[in-house]
Amino acid sequence: MIDVAAKPEKLIPVPSPFDAVNKRNLIVIELLTILILLALTFWSVGPLIEEWGLFRAFNENGLAYFQTFAPSIPMRPLHLVAYAFQWIVGWGHPIGVALGTALLMVARYFVARWAVSPFFGGYERWLLAVLAATLVFWPGTWMGRYGSAQLSAILLFVTLGFSIRLYNRWSIKWVVGSAVSVALLLAIYQGLTLCLLAIPVLSLFWNRQDSVGSVVNKSRLFSAARIAVAIGIGFLLYGVYWVIVSNTFGSSGYEGALASDSARLLTVTGLLAHIKAAYVTAFGQETYLLPLLLALAFFITWDALQRFETLAAKLSGATLVFVFVSILPMLSMIYVNVLHIRDLDRVFYPISVGFVLVCVSLLARFRKHQSVNDSLFNSSIVVTVVLVSSVLVAHGVRHYVQLQRSVISQTWAALDVKNASTVLVRDTTGTLGDVYTFLSTTLGDASTVLGRKLTADICTPMAIDRLHPVAQRFPIATTPNCEDLPPVPESTLVLTARWLNGVLVVTP
Repeated sequence: MIDVAAKPEKLIPVPSPFDAVNKRNLIVIELLTILILLALTFWSVGPLIEEWGLFRAFNENGLAYFQTFAPSIPMRPLHLVAYAFQWIVGWGHPIGVALGTALLMVARYFVARWAVSPFFGGYERWLLAVLAATLVFWPGTWMGRYGSAQLSAILLFVTLGFSIRLYNRWSIKWVVGSAVSVALLLAIYQGLTLCLLAIPVLSLFWNRQDSVGSVVNKSRLFSAARIAVAIGIGFLLYGVYWVIVSNTFGSSGYEGALASDSARLLTVTGLLAHIKAAYVTAFGQETYLLPLLLALAFFITWDALQRFETLAAKLSGATLVFVFVSILPMLSMIYVNVLHIRDLDRVFYPISVGFVLVCVSLLARFRKHQSVNDSLFNSSIVVTVVLVSSVLVAHGVRHYVQLQRSVISQTWAALDVKNASTVLVRDTTGTLGDVYTFLSTTLGDASTVLGRKLTADICTPMAIDRLHPVAQRFPIATTPNCEDLPPVPESTLVLTARWLNGVLVVTP
Protein backbone atom coordinates (compact mmCIF):
# COMPACT_ATOMS: atom_id res chain seq x y z
CA MET A 1 0.00 0.00 0.00
CA ILE A 2 1.33 3.39 -0.93
CA ASP A 3 1.93 5.76 1.95
CA VAL A 4 0.56 9.02 0.56
CA ALA A 5 1.72 10.97 3.60
CA ALA A 6 5.32 10.02 2.86
CA LYS A 7 5.30 11.76 -0.47
CA PRO A 8 7.05 15.13 -0.57
CA GLU A 9 4.65 18.03 -0.45
CA LYS A 10 4.17 19.85 -3.69
CA LEU A 11 4.44 23.57 -4.18
CA ILE A 12 1.24 25.37 -5.11
CA PRO A 13 0.63 24.78 -8.80
CA VAL A 14 1.29 28.05 -10.56
CA PRO A 15 -1.42 28.96 -13.07
CA SER A 16 0.37 29.37 -16.34
CA PRO A 17 0.37 33.00 -17.40
CA PHE A 18 0.38 31.73 -20.95
CA ASP A 19 -3.23 30.58 -20.47
CA ALA A 20 -4.23 34.25 -20.30
CA VAL A 21 -1.71 35.95 -22.56
CA ASN A 22 0.15 35.19 -25.71
CA LYS A 23 3.55 33.70 -24.94
CA ARG A 24 5.13 35.74 -27.69
CA ASN A 25 3.78 38.99 -26.23
CA LEU A 26 5.32 38.23 -22.85
CA ILE A 27 8.68 37.43 -24.42
CA VAL A 28 8.56 40.72 -26.35
CA ILE A 29 7.76 42.62 -23.14
CA GLU A 30 10.70 41.06 -21.33
CA LEU A 31 13.13 41.68 -24.19
CA LEU A 32 11.97 45.29 -24.46
CA THR A 33 12.51 45.74 -20.73
CA ILE A 34 16.05 44.38 -20.97
CA LEU A 35 16.83 46.66 -23.92
CA ILE A 36 15.59 49.68 -21.95
CA LEU A 37 17.82 48.74 -19.01
CA LEU A 38 20.82 48.25 -21.29
CA ALA A 39 20.26 51.61 -22.97
CA LEU A 40 19.90 53.29 -19.58
CA THR A 41 23.14 51.70 -18.39
CA PHE A 42 25.24 52.83 -21.35
CA TRP A 43 23.65 56.28 -21.12
CA SER A 44 24.54 56.84 -17.48
CA VAL A 45 27.38 54.60 -16.28
CA GLY A 46 31.06 55.53 -16.37
CA PRO A 47 34.14 55.45 -14.12
CA LEU A 48 33.88 57.75 -11.10
CA ILE A 49 36.42 56.98 -8.37
CA GLU A 50 37.94 53.57 -7.53
CA GLU A 51 37.37 52.41 -11.11
CA TRP A 52 39.96 54.88 -12.41
CA GLY A 53 42.62 53.76 -9.94
CA LEU A 54 41.91 50.06 -10.46
CA PHE A 55 41.93 50.36 -14.26
CA ARG A 56 45.26 52.12 -13.96
CA ALA A 57 46.57 49.33 -11.72
CA PHE A 58 45.35 46.61 -14.09
CA ASN A 59 46.79 48.44 -17.10
CA GLU A 60 50.18 48.60 -15.38
CA ASN A 61 50.21 45.16 -13.68
CA GLY A 62 47.63 43.03 -15.45
CA LEU A 63 45.81 40.39 -13.42
CA ALA A 64 48.93 40.07 -11.25
CA TYR A 65 47.49 43.04 -9.38
CA PHE A 66 45.27 40.54 -7.57
CA GLN A 67 48.36 39.30 -5.72
CA THR A 68 49.52 42.83 -4.95
CA PHE A 69 46.12 43.86 -3.63
CA ALA A 70 45.31 40.71 -1.64
CA PRO A 71 47.18 41.53 1.61
CA SER A 72 45.27 44.80 2.02
CA ILE A 73 41.87 43.09 2.07
CA PRO A 74 42.42 39.39 2.88
CA MET A 75 38.85 38.70 4.04
CA ARG A 76 37.55 39.44 0.54
CA PRO A 77 39.88 37.47 -1.73
CA LEU A 78 37.48 37.77 -4.69
CA HIS A 79 36.67 41.45 -4.23
CA LEU A 80 38.48 42.51 -7.41
CA VAL A 81 36.74 39.97 -9.66
CA ALA A 82 34.05 42.42 -10.79
CA TYR A 83 36.60 45.17 -11.48
CA ALA A 84 38.81 42.77 -13.40
CA PHE A 85 35.72 41.72 -15.36
CA GLN A 86 35.07 45.37 -16.30
CA TRP A 87 38.70 45.77 -17.35
CA ILE A 88 38.71 42.59 -19.44
CA VAL A 89 35.43 43.16 -21.30
CA GLY A 90 36.52 46.73 -22.09
CA TRP A 91 40.04 45.72 -23.19
CA GLY A 92 41.45 48.14 -20.64
CA HIS A 93 39.25 51.03 -21.80
CA PRO A 94 36.74 52.87 -19.55
CA ILE A 95 33.80 51.62 -21.67
CA GLY A 96 34.32 48.36 -19.81
CA VAL A 97 32.74 49.93 -16.71
CA ALA A 98 29.43 50.45 -18.51
CA LEU A 99 29.67 47.14 -20.37
CA GLY A 100 30.50 45.18 -17.21
CA THR A 101 27.69 46.88 -15.29
CA ALA A 102 25.23 46.12 -18.08
CA LEU A 103 26.20 42.44 -18.20
CA LEU A 104 25.86 42.10 -14.43
CA MET A 105 22.42 43.73 -14.61
CA VAL A 106 21.25 41.30 -17.28
CA ALA A 107 22.68 38.43 -15.22
CA ARG A 108 20.69 39.59 -12.17
CA TYR A 109 17.55 39.69 -14.28
CA PHE A 110 17.85 36.13 -15.53
CA VAL A 111 19.15 34.69 -12.25
CA ALA A 112 16.24 36.21 -10.33
CA ARG A 113 13.86 34.99 -13.03
CA TRP A 114 15.22 31.48 -12.60
CA ALA A 115 15.21 31.77 -8.81
CA VAL A 116 11.48 32.46 -8.42
CA SER A 117 10.26 30.17 -11.22
CA PRO A 118 9.09 27.39 -8.84
CA PHE A 119 6.72 29.92 -7.25
CA PHE A 120 5.81 32.33 -10.04
CA GLY A 121 5.50 32.60 -13.78
CA GLY A 122 4.63 35.21 -16.34
CA TYR A 123 4.03 38.76 -15.17
CA GLU A 124 4.92 38.25 -11.50
CA ARG A 125 8.20 36.66 -12.48
CA TRP A 126 8.85 39.56 -14.87
CA LEU A 127 8.16 42.07 -12.10
CA LEU A 128 10.47 40.36 -9.60
CA ALA A 129 13.24 40.03 -12.20
CA VAL A 130 13.03 43.76 -12.94
CA LEU A 131 13.21 44.59 -9.23
CA ALA A 132 16.29 42.38 -8.91
CA ALA A 133 17.96 43.84 -12.01
CA THR A 134 17.44 47.49 -11.07
CA LEU A 135 17.72 47.14 -7.27
CA VAL A 136 15.31 50.04 -7.13
CA PHE A 137 16.39 53.33 -5.51
CA TRP A 138 20.00 52.13 -5.00
CA PRO A 139 22.37 54.53 -6.81
CA GLY A 140 25.06 51.83 -6.85
CA THR A 141 23.15 50.01 -9.58
CA TRP A 142 24.47 52.68 -11.96
CA MET A 143 28.01 52.94 -10.53
CA GLY A 144 30.89 50.73 -11.60
CA ARG A 145 32.55 51.28 -8.22
CA TYR A 146 29.93 48.93 -6.76
CA GLY A 147 30.70 46.11 -9.18
CA SER A 148 31.54 43.77 -6.32
CA ALA A 149 28.23 44.54 -4.65
CA GLN A 150 26.39 43.97 -7.94
CA LEU A 151 28.11 40.59 -8.33
CA SER A 152 27.27 39.68 -4.74
CA ALA A 153 23.61 40.45 -5.43
CA ILE A 154 23.66 37.88 -8.24
CA LEU A 155 24.94 35.26 -5.81
CA LEU A 156 22.27 36.27 -3.29
CA PHE A 157 19.57 35.55 -5.87
CA VAL A 158 21.29 32.27 -6.76
CA THR A 159 21.06 31.37 -3.07
CA LEU A 160 17.40 32.40 -3.06
CA GLY A 161 16.74 30.13 -6.04
CA PHE A 162 18.28 27.12 -4.34
CA SER A 163 16.44 28.01 -1.12
CA ILE A 164 13.08 28.09 -2.91
CA ARG A 165 13.82 24.66 -4.33
CA LEU A 166 14.93 23.36 -0.92
CA TYR A 167 11.67 24.66 0.50
CA ASN A 168 9.89 21.74 -1.11
CA ARG A 169 12.37 18.94 -0.52
CA TRP A 170 15.93 18.10 0.43
CA SER A 171 18.45 17.79 -2.39
CA ILE A 172 22.21 17.51 -2.03
CA LYS A 173 22.84 19.39 -5.28
CA TRP A 174 20.71 22.32 -4.08
CA VAL A 175 22.41 22.32 -0.68
CA VAL A 176 25.83 22.38 -2.35
CA GLY A 177 24.72 25.10 -4.75
CA SER A 178 23.40 27.23 -1.91
CA ALA A 179 26.45 26.72 0.30
CA VAL A 180 28.92 27.52 -2.50
CA SER A 181 26.96 30.63 -3.48
CA VAL A 182 26.98 31.89 0.10
CA ALA A 183 30.71 31.26 0.52
CA LEU A 184 31.53 33.02 -2.76
CA LEU A 185 29.29 35.97 -1.87
CA LEU A 186 31.05 36.46 1.46
CA ALA A 187 34.44 36.20 -0.24
CA ILE A 188 33.50 39.04 -2.59
CA TYR A 189 31.57 41.51 -0.43
CA GLN A 190 29.77 40.98 2.88
CA GLY A 191 27.14 43.73 2.55
CA LEU A 192 24.33 41.17 2.13
CA THR A 193 25.18 39.03 5.15
CA LEU A 194 21.97 39.89 6.98
CA CYS A 195 19.95 39.39 3.78
CA LEU A 196 21.29 35.83 3.63
CA LEU A 197 20.24 35.24 7.23
CA ALA A 198 16.80 36.68 6.46
CA ILE A 199 16.00 34.08 3.77
CA PRO A 200 15.17 31.14 6.11
CA VAL A 201 13.17 33.49 8.35
CA LEU A 202 11.15 34.83 5.43
CA SER A 203 10.56 31.28 4.19
CA LEU A 204 8.33 30.75 7.24
CA PHE A 205 5.81 33.03 5.53
CA TRP A 206 5.82 31.27 2.16
CA ASN A 207 2.61 29.35 1.48
CA ARG A 208 2.05 25.74 0.56
CA GLN A 209 -1.04 24.33 -1.08
CA ASP A 210 -2.06 22.59 2.13
CA SER A 211 -0.77 25.15 4.64
CA VAL A 212 -2.92 26.85 7.18
CA GLY A 213 -2.78 30.50 8.19
CA SER A 214 -0.35 30.06 11.08
CA VAL A 215 3.26 30.98 10.37
CA VAL A 216 4.60 28.41 12.79
CA ASN A 217 3.65 24.97 11.55
CA LYS A 218 5.59 21.77 11.19
CA SER A 219 6.01 21.72 7.41
CA ARG A 220 7.20 25.32 7.28
CA LEU A 221 9.65 24.79 10.11
CA PHE A 222 11.15 21.78 8.34
CA SER A 223 11.42 23.76 5.10
CA ALA A 224 13.06 26.71 6.86
CA ALA A 225 15.45 24.31 8.59
CA ARG A 226 16.57 22.84 5.27
CA ILE A 227 17.22 26.32 3.91
CA ALA A 228 19.03 27.40 7.08
CA VAL A 229 21.28 24.33 7.03
CA ALA A 230 22.35 24.97 3.43
CA ILE A 231 23.07 28.65 4.08
CA GLY A 232 24.76 27.77 7.35
CA ILE A 233 27.16 25.42 5.55
CA GLY A 234 28.13 28.31 3.31
CA PHE A 235 28.87 30.49 6.33
CA LEU A 236 30.88 27.62 7.81
CA LEU A 237 32.98 27.30 4.66
CA TYR A 238 33.76 31.00 4.71
CA GLY A 239 34.34 30.85 8.47
CA VAL A 240 37.05 28.22 8.02
CA TYR A 241 38.74 30.46 5.45
CA TRP A 242 38.37 33.46 7.79
CA VAL A 243 40.06 31.63 10.67
CA ILE A 244 42.97 30.51 8.49
CA VAL A 245 43.51 33.99 7.03
CA SER A 246 43.15 35.69 10.43
CA ASN A 247 45.87 33.49 11.88
CA THR A 248 48.08 34.15 8.87
CA PHE A 249 47.62 37.88 8.28
CA GLY A 250 46.08 39.10 11.53
CA SER A 251 43.37 41.77 11.58
CA SER A 252 45.31 44.71 10.18
CA GLY A 253 44.64 46.72 7.05
CA TYR A 254 41.39 48.11 5.72
CA GLU A 255 39.13 45.41 7.13
CA GLY A 256 40.86 45.53 10.50
CA ALA A 257 40.18 49.26 10.69
CA LEU A 258 36.51 48.65 9.92
CA ALA A 259 36.21 45.84 12.47
CA SER A 260 37.90 47.88 15.19
CA ASP A 261 34.89 50.19 15.17
CA SER A 262 32.45 47.36 15.96
CA ALA A 263 33.20 47.00 19.69
CA ARG A 264 30.61 49.66 20.49
CA LEU A 265 27.88 47.32 19.20
CA LEU A 266 28.48 45.03 22.18
CA THR A 267 26.81 47.58 24.45
CA VAL A 268 23.07 48.32 24.53
CA THR A 269 23.72 52.03 24.04
CA GLY A 270 26.04 51.46 21.11
CA LEU A 271 23.70 48.96 19.45
CA LEU A 272 20.69 51.26 19.76
CA ALA A 273 22.72 54.16 18.38
CA HIS A 274 23.74 52.00 15.40
CA ILE A 275 20.13 51.01 14.72
CA LYS A 276 19.10 54.65 14.94
CA ALA A 277 21.87 55.63 12.52
CA ALA A 278 20.64 53.03 10.01
CA TYR A 279 17.10 54.39 10.12
CA VAL A 280 18.22 58.02 10.02
CA THR A 281 20.35 57.34 6.94
CA ALA A 282 17.71 55.29 5.13
CA PHE A 283 14.43 56.97 6.03
CA GLY A 284 15.67 60.26 7.50
CA GLN A 285 18.12 61.53 4.89
CA GLU A 286 15.84 60.39 2.07
CA THR A 287 12.31 60.92 3.36
CA TYR A 288 10.77 59.64 0.12
CA LEU A 289 12.13 56.10 0.53
CA LEU A 290 9.75 54.63 3.11
CA PRO A 291 6.54 55.96 1.48
CA LEU A 292 7.63 54.76 -1.96
CA LEU A 293 8.65 51.29 -0.79
CA LEU A 294 5.37 50.95 1.12
CA ALA A 295 3.41 52.16 -1.90
CA LEU A 296 5.09 49.63 -4.18
CA ALA A 297 4.67 46.76 -1.71
CA PHE A 298 0.99 47.54 -1.08
CA PHE A 299 0.29 47.98 -4.79
CA ILE A 300 1.86 44.62 -5.58
CA THR A 301 -0.27 42.87 -2.93
CA TRP A 302 -3.39 45.07 -2.92
CA ASP A 303 -5.71 42.88 -4.99
CA ALA A 304 -4.70 39.80 -3.04
CA LEU A 305 -5.40 41.59 0.23
CA GLN A 306 -8.84 42.59 -1.05
CA ARG A 307 -9.71 38.92 -1.58
CA PHE A 308 -9.16 38.01 2.06
CA GLU A 309 -12.51 36.90 3.47
CA THR A 310 -12.46 38.72 6.83
CA LEU A 311 -11.45 42.18 7.99
CA ALA A 312 -9.08 40.63 10.51
CA ALA A 313 -7.31 38.71 7.75
CA LYS A 314 -6.99 41.87 5.64
CA LEU A 315 -5.57 43.84 8.57
CA SER A 316 -3.17 41.02 9.37
CA GLY A 317 -1.93 40.93 5.77
CA ALA A 318 -1.55 44.71 5.59
CA THR A 319 0.34 44.70 8.88
CA LEU A 320 2.72 42.09 7.50
CA VAL A 321 3.43 44.28 4.46
CA PHE A 322 4.07 47.32 6.67
CA VAL A 323 6.35 45.44 9.09
CA PHE A 324 8.41 43.79 6.35
CA VAL A 325 9.11 47.13 4.66
CA SER A 326 9.66 49.04 7.89
CA ILE A 327 12.39 46.74 9.18
CA LEU A 328 14.44 46.86 5.97
CA PRO A 329 17.04 49.33 7.42
CA MET A 330 17.97 46.63 9.94
CA LEU A 331 19.61 44.75 7.05
CA SER A 332 22.12 47.59 6.66
CA MET A 333 23.47 47.14 10.20
CA ILE A 334 26.16 44.92 8.72
CA TYR A 335 28.02 48.18 8.04
CA VAL A 336 29.54 48.36 11.51
CA ASN A 337 31.78 51.30 10.69
CA VAL A 338 30.32 54.58 11.93
CA LEU A 339 31.16 56.27 8.61
CA HIS A 340 29.66 53.61 6.38
CA ILE A 341 26.34 53.49 8.24
CA ARG A 342 25.90 57.16 7.26
CA ASP A 343 26.55 56.52 3.57
CA LEU A 344 23.36 56.34 1.48
CA ASP A 345 25.05 54.41 -1.31
CA ARG A 346 26.01 51.64 1.09
CA VAL A 347 22.91 51.59 3.32
CA PHE A 348 20.52 51.50 0.35
CA TYR A 349 22.25 48.38 -1.00
CA PRO A 350 20.98 45.74 1.46
CA ILE A 351 17.68 47.62 1.66
CA SER A 352 17.12 47.36 -2.10
CA VAL A 353 18.08 43.68 -2.18
CA GLY A 354 16.00 43.07 0.94
CA PHE A 355 13.03 44.71 -0.75
CA VAL A 356 13.22 42.10 -3.52
CA LEU A 357 13.22 39.35 -0.89
CA VAL A 358 10.24 41.02 0.81
CA CYS A 359 8.27 41.21 -2.45
CA VAL A 360 9.02 37.55 -3.22
CA SER A 361 7.89 36.55 0.27
CA LEU A 362 4.73 38.66 0.23
CA LEU A 363 3.67 37.32 -3.16
CA ALA A 364 4.47 33.78 -1.99
CA ARG A 365 2.40 34.42 1.14
CA PHE A 366 -0.63 35.80 -0.70
CA ARG A 367 -0.45 33.88 -3.97
CA LYS A 368 -3.62 31.87 -3.25
CA HIS A 369 -5.53 35.13 -3.63
CA GLN A 370 -3.77 36.49 -6.73
CA SER A 371 -5.23 36.21 -10.23
CA VAL A 372 -3.42 36.35 -13.54
CA ASN A 373 -5.29 39.49 -14.61
CA ASP A 374 -4.36 41.27 -11.38
CA SER A 375 -0.75 40.23 -11.94
CA LEU A 376 -0.76 41.75 -15.43
CA PHE A 377 -2.10 45.14 -14.34
CA ASN A 378 -0.14 45.45 -11.10
CA SER A 379 3.13 44.20 -12.56
CA SER A 380 2.91 46.61 -15.50
CA ILE A 381 2.29 49.60 -13.22
CA VAL A 382 5.08 48.66 -10.81
CA VAL A 383 7.60 47.99 -13.59
CA THR A 384 6.76 51.39 -15.09
CA VAL A 385 7.32 53.10 -11.73
CA VAL A 386 10.58 51.20 -11.23
CA LEU A 387 11.88 52.14 -14.68
CA VAL A 388 10.97 55.81 -14.20
CA SER A 389 12.68 55.89 -10.80
CA SER A 390 15.70 54.16 -12.36
CA VAL A 391 15.92 56.89 -14.98
CA LEU A 392 15.90 59.54 -12.24
CA VAL A 393 18.60 57.79 -10.19
CA ALA A 394 20.71 57.05 -13.27
CA HIS A 395 20.42 60.68 -14.38
CA GLY A 396 21.96 61.78 -11.08
CA VAL A 397 24.90 59.46 -11.67
CA ARG A 398 25.23 60.57 -15.29
CA HIS A 399 25.66 64.17 -14.09
CA TYR A 400 28.88 63.17 -12.32
CA VAL A 401 30.14 61.21 -15.32
CA GLN A 402 29.54 64.16 -17.65
CA LEU A 403 31.17 66.61 -15.25
CA GLN A 404 34.30 64.46 -15.03
CA ARG A 405 34.52 64.12 -18.81
CA SER A 406 34.18 67.89 -19.19
CA VAL A 407 36.91 68.66 -16.65
CA ILE A 408 39.29 66.12 -18.21
CA SER A 409 38.76 67.41 -21.75
CA GLN A 410 39.29 71.02 -20.66
CA THR A 411 42.41 70.05 -18.70
CA TRP A 412 43.83 68.30 -21.75
CA ALA A 413 43.05 71.34 -23.90
CA ALA A 414 45.10 73.48 -21.49
CA LEU A 415 47.93 70.92 -21.56
CA ASP A 416 48.03 71.17 -25.34
CA VAL A 417 49.04 74.81 -24.89
CA LYS A 418 51.48 74.27 -22.04
CA ASN A 419 52.78 70.73 -21.76
CA ALA A 420 53.18 69.61 -18.15
CA SER A 421 53.04 66.41 -16.11
CA THR A 422 51.69 68.09 -12.98
CA VAL A 423 48.47 70.09 -12.70
CA LEU A 424 46.89 72.04 -9.88
CA VAL A 425 43.22 73.03 -10.24
CA ARG A 426 42.03 75.97 -8.12
CA ASP A 427 38.32 75.34 -7.75
CA THR A 428 36.36 78.55 -7.25
CA THR A 429 33.03 76.70 -7.76
CA GLY A 430 33.29 74.62 -4.59
CA THR A 431 32.09 71.51 -6.43
CA LEU A 432 35.29 69.72 -7.44
CA GLY A 433 37.00 67.35 -5.04
CA ASP A 434 33.87 65.61 -3.74
CA VAL A 435 33.66 61.81 -3.75
CA TYR A 436 32.35 61.72 -7.34
CA THR A 437 33.99 64.92 -8.56
CA PHE A 438 37.67 63.88 -8.46
CA LEU A 439 38.35 63.09 -4.82
CA SER A 440 42.06 62.98 -3.96
CA THR A 441 44.13 61.54 -6.86
CA THR A 442 41.17 60.62 -9.07
CA LEU A 443 41.80 63.32 -11.70
CA GLY A 444 45.37 62.11 -12.25
CA ASP A 445 44.30 58.46 -12.38
CA ALA A 446 41.53 59.24 -14.87
CA SER A 447 43.84 61.15 -17.17
CA THR A 448 46.46 58.39 -17.04
CA VAL A 449 43.91 55.68 -17.87
CA LEU A 450 42.69 57.75 -20.81
CA GLY A 451 46.23 57.96 -22.20
CA ARG A 452 47.86 61.05 -20.74
CA LYS A 453 49.98 60.37 -17.65
CA LEU A 454 49.34 63.11 -15.16
CA THR A 455 49.73 64.04 -11.50
CA ALA A 456 46.85 66.32 -10.52
CA ASP A 457 45.62 67.99 -7.35
CA ILE A 458 42.57 70.12 -6.60
CA CYS A 459 42.41 72.85 -3.98
CA THR A 460 39.66 75.21 -2.86
CA PRO A 461 40.30 78.88 -2.00
CA MET A 462 39.61 79.64 1.65
CA ALA A 463 36.80 82.07 0.80
CA ILE A 464 34.87 79.43 -1.19
CA ASP A 465 32.40 77.07 0.49
CA ARG A 466 32.89 73.42 -0.37
CA LEU A 467 29.74 71.99 -1.93
CA HIS A 468 30.59 68.34 -1.27
CA PRO A 469 27.30 66.66 -0.25
CA VAL A 470 28.54 63.08 -0.65
CA ALA A 471 31.65 63.60 1.49
CA GLN A 472 29.55 65.45 4.05
CA ARG A 473 27.46 62.34 4.74
CA PHE A 474 30.35 60.65 6.52
CA PRO A 475 31.92 63.31 6.93
CA ILE A 476 35.37 63.00 5.35
CA ALA A 477 37.99 65.58 4.36
CA THR A 478 38.16 66.54 0.70
CA THR A 479 40.20 69.39 -0.84
CA PRO A 480 42.86 71.42 1.00
CA ASN A 481 42.79 75.21 1.15
CA CYS A 482 44.78 76.66 -1.74
CA GLU A 483 46.39 79.15 0.65
CA ASP A 484 47.79 76.33 2.79
CA LEU A 485 49.67 74.64 -0.06
CA PRO A 486 53.45 75.14 -0.50
CA PRO A 487 54.62 77.33 -3.40
CA VAL A 488 53.81 75.75 -6.75
CA PRO A 489 56.83 74.84 -8.96
CA GLU A 490 57.02 76.62 -12.29
CA SER A 491 56.69 73.29 -14.09
CA THR A 492 53.18 72.86 -12.66
CA LEU A 493 50.24 73.99 -14.77
CA VAL A 494 47.83 75.94 -12.57
CA LEU A 495 44.22 75.96 -13.76
CA THR A 496 41.16 77.70 -12.37
CA ALA A 497 37.67 76.17 -12.32
CA ARG A 498 34.82 78.67 -12.31
CA TRP A 499 31.22 79.08 -13.42
CA LEU A 500 30.62 80.84 -16.74
CA ASN A 501 26.97 81.26 -17.73
CA GLY A 502 26.07 78.26 -15.62
CA VAL A 503 28.77 76.05 -17.14
CA LEU A 504 31.85 74.85 -15.27
CA VAL A 505 34.94 75.93 -17.20
CA VAL A 506 38.57 75.08 -16.45
CA THR A 507 41.16 77.48 -17.86
CA PRO A 508 44.72 78.71 -17.05
